[in-house]
Amino acid sequence: MDIKQQLDLEKGQWVIANCGKIASEENCRAVFMAPNQQRNELLDTLVDHAVKQHGHKNSPELKTKLDKMLSTIDVR
Repeated sequence: MDIKQQLDLEKGQWVIANCGKIASEENCRAVFMAPNQQRNELLDTLVDHAVKQHGHKNSPELKTKLDKMLSTIDVR
């Protein structure tokens, strides 16, 4: 059984952010995901995480950078 089935995800496009793809002193391995329709809400969550857990400054540039690191998967 693959991860999509294990998580019982709805069909459609999902956006995913894998904090482990970015080198950090904290060695964070958090993974965040949401349906594509909730991309903005996911980005808000990622900004909060980056600020609270990694000490980044909340800024429009941070949100843009995080948006670029999102991956998209199709769940069928």
